Amino acid sequence: MMPSSRFHSRRKIYFQVLLVILGLSLAAFGYFKVDMFLMNQKITDKRVTLEGQTKQLESYKLLTGYNKLQAVKILEEKQTNIPWSDHISKMIAMLEDLKKIDTSTTDTIALSDFNVSMDKITLKGQVSNLLLLYYTSPSKGVKSLIDRFSSLDFVKNIRIQTYDRVGDNNYYEFVLEANVINDAGTGSTAE
Repeated sequence: MMPSSRFHSRRKIYFQVLLVILGLSLAAFGYFKVDMFLMNQKITDKRVTLEGQTKQLESYKLLTGYNKLQAVKILEEKQTNIPWSDHISKMIAMLEDLKKIDTSTTDTIALSDFNVSMDKITLKGQVSNLLLLYYTSPSKGVKSLIDRFSSLDFVKNIRIQTYDRVGDNNYYEFVLEANVINDAGTGSTAE
């Protein structure tokens, strides 16, 4: 009888092992089912929250203030910093240097109608000799008006638009124009 009880106990052990494996499998299956249910619940909750926030964002976009805020942000991104205080001080120094021209000679420069905008400088004036506009000689200490403007780092395309002789006075009226570089440090220009 011994072999029969051994066979019976082996079956019992196999059955118990299979029962334990089945139990563990059912427990794992139950755990994964509960975990999937909780995960799907979290996903559903997040979707509901996202839909609510999307609706709230859409309602904000319909507000006039929101549109104005977006327009201001776009303008702020496109605007460049222009160091106008530096530009003005350089311009004043250049004009002060013009005052130092020797007036004992017959050569004179008289400036008027000086206009500065964000993209252009316009200067009207009179000269007794056209050489004052164009001629530069470092050895003689002579610097033309165009070269004086060229020394400013925030201007480009300097040109004398017109010059006309004024009657019998031997004076020439002129209009000087130059484009302003909006940010001389980075080379970004206004066109």
